[in-house]
Amino acid sequence: MTRSRIAYSLLILLLSSACAGNELHPSSRSNGSQAPGSTIDSEPSTTEAGEPDISDQFLEWESCDAGFDCTTLSVPLDWQKPEGDRIDLAITRKKAEGTRIGALVTNPGGPGGSGIDFIQSGPFGGELAKSFDLVSFDPRGVGASEGLQCDEFVDDHLKNDPDPDTPEEQAALDRDAAKVADQCSTEELLPFMGTDSVARDLDAIRAALGEKKLTYMGFSYGTMIGLRYLELFPRNARAIVLDGVVDPTADLNGLLRQQTIAINDSVNRAFETCTKRAGCTLGDAAAAYDKLAERVEKEPMKGSGDLNLGPSELATGAIYVSYDPSLWGSLLDALTAALEEDDPEPMLDLAAGYYDFGGFASYVAVECIDNPHPNTPAEWALFSDELEQLSPRFGGSIANELLPCATWAAPTQSVVGPVRGELGPEVLVLGNRGDAATPYDNSVSVAEMLAQAQLVSYDGEGHTSYGRTRCVDEVVEAYLIDLDVPERDPDCK
Repeated sequence: MTRSRIAYSLLILLLSSACAGNELHPSSRSNGSQAPGSTIDSEPSTTEAGEPDISDQFLEWESCDAGFDCTTLSVPLDWQKPEGDRIDLAITRKKAEGTRIGALVTNPGGPGGSGIDFIQSGPFGGELAKSFDLVSFDPRGVGASEGLQCDEFVDDHLKNDPDPDTPEEQAALDRDAAKVADQCSTEELLPFMGTDSVARDLDAIRAALGEKKLTYMGFSYGTMIGLRYLELFPRNARAIVLDGVVDPTADLNGLLRQQTIAINDSVNRAFETCTKRAGCTLGDAAAAYDKLAERVEKEPMKGSGDLNLGPSELATGAIYVSYDPSLWGSLLDALTAALEEDDPEPMLDLAAGYYDFGGFASYVAVECIDNPHPNTPAEWALFSDELEQLSPRFGGSIANELLPCATWAAPTQSVVGPVRGELGPEVLVLGNRGDAATPYDNSVSVAEMLAQAQLVSYDGEGHTSYGRTRCVDEVVEAYLIDLDVPERDPDCK
């Protein structure tokens, strides 16, 4: 969640690389009876959570990119008024290559991540590709599904100094954040972007696929979707894997406090690698970063494209590398280029890795709706000051990215609270000890919170665990395919 949206494009790259050589091919065998699809005008039955049963729809699949099939599913705009307006969700699948167990539905996180882009990048291979139809979707407000169209002022907002030290800088930050919120306030979809709506959409997808029980793997914010699904539809779940876990009991302030500390620690570990890295001439890399920060605070470095290297771009580039240790060397190289060669481009490239993610309006919408948070710019400024105390380098950037929440039009529909899932399956909870976006303690807490869960720890760096070590991957495969749960934490290295 929150800054975990940065990790979405990295997650695609990581899992695609992990599965290199496990090419996915469309199955030549039948997928059984065609799963349900077109809307029928009839009085809907209800599910255990009281939502309408829309399994009377028949999905009409068409071939699309790279051997995948694509379709859309109509769901209510407002699940509390199922007879009202509807929206279309874009869904994609690749059929099982071998003996089919069912459908494995996945979400890569964000909020705002495209599940279609993710699953079509080939994150799953081997036995999972043989055993399951691999399915994902663009959540409401995202990508090929009906999306929010209010990104006009996002670039202006993100370019502001996130750690303002003059009244003028604070005024510019407040003004542009309010412009983002004001433009989004006109979107009909806005009040219905919360995670509980997405969880209900997920159950509609399960039903339309013809699956009696959901098999699901969620990464990062996708774990929050999985947790809310367990809260609303525990009996409808067959197997749930949560990787890079969001703490459902933390409000937005708490989530950002956790991330600020973890991101600061992760970047410090990246700085420390300079002493062991051949050719690193920075000496004290942390001091080098601070020197560059002082320079761009006075005057941004002109880049060759649309970005200049100012305080926001510098902090964003550094935060970005905390999601994958393979990028730590890139940070050191970028600092060297800026300080020794007056070349801001490598650091701007790191910042662009974050900005190119897209979906900012959807990201902010979910965060502002799901979580209680400061409700005025003045309250938000106090909160930003608190995070800056925790991390003078990154606290302002982490806090003020979500400043539009301070004037957000849609009311909060809090989903903060414990999830037990007593009537659901045993859940596999993956936790990476070096995870900065979703700190490891979250996974420990959620594994203890759930009525039935097994923690799988990975002693590594970066965001999420699947695809980083065969130890984790084998546990996940055995669970999803055979419902085998390890007797104890395998404590993967």
